Amino acid sequence: MGDNKTLLIGVDLGGTNMRVGMVTSDGRMVHRLILPTRVTLGLDKVVERIIKAIQEVINQTIVPGNQIKGIGIGSPGTIDIQSGIIISSPNFPKWKQVPLKHMIEEKLSIPTFMDNDANAFAFGEKWVGAGKEVQSLVCLTLGTGVGGGIILNGRIWHGADGMAAEIGHMTVLPDGLKCNCGNYGCLESYASASSIVRRVCNAIQSGKLTMVLDYAKGNLENITSDLVYQAALKGDELAIHIMNETATFLGIGIANLINLLNPEMIVVGGGLTNAWDIIYPVTLKEVQKRALSEMAKRVKIVRASLGDNSGIIGAAGIAYFNLI
Repeated sequence: MGDNKTLLIGVDLGGTNMRVGMVTSDGRMVHRLILPTRVTLGLDKVVERIIKAIQEVINQTIVPGNQIKGIGIGSPGTIDIQSGIIISSPNFPKWKQVPLKHMIEEKLSIPTFMDNDANAFAFGEKWVGAGKEVQSLVCLTLGTGVGGGIILNGRIWHGADGMAAEIGHMTVLPDGLKCNCGNYGCLESYASASSIVRRVCNAIQSGKLTMVLDYAKGNLENITSDLVYQAALKGDELAIHIMNETATFLGIGIANLINLLNPEMIVVGGGLTNAWDIIYPVTLKEVQKRALSEMAKRVKIVRASLGDNSGIIGAAGIAYFNLI
């Protein structure tokens, strides 16, 4: 499906960076641009930056005979899909009821479509990524938080209010660590990159010894999940414990999703999958222990295949399939 003369723009809007790309209607990335979002500049300036980035991508790649059919935007937060309004977003605290679709269309006169960024990620993996051969999948993105997207019968499951798949806020440990959402024991408190850093720092402050602190040059603020992963590879006891704990809770969350939705595939993406070789075996063992056996045998648990292009490609795909 699709042809190389029909082109779409995909925008993956993040709190730190925005990624804007030109994508063909068969899901191939032609060109992309990554630049800081600069949320602190305020709404109007950020929207101006989005528009300029889109124009730059168009100017650098458009050739005679090609046509930009649509723009797709994946944004964090609660999105009114039909109206293209960002109702609220933790990444953009001052943005309330922002009519981003209208603002983009007004400036560029190109049909624009919006969805949650994790849904765009999931749709990208379904369209041309790890899930292209299946009709039902659940995507988890393990980064600063834990995002989620659900595809059922080939379509994004939005739920009653467009807020479905808040997988990061599934409770995996009653009375566990406090989450940013205010609840306790959320998956995000155990299976995100920021939660790894938080738990390692807490352990160091309580007197635990670890080479992670050496890697961070003695400064807790320098600790990243990747440093914890590197220390685990070197046999550091605390780092191994934290990585295994992370993988165990991820397995609990995935087992719950399997039991609830019986998907063909679970796709895991985000920065934390750089540690997939450590995380996957422990996660799989936990899933096999907790998910109903027939469903656990059927489901494939795989790493996302499009890297940080998933969001751009998925957003462009959402625009394309809304247009055809």
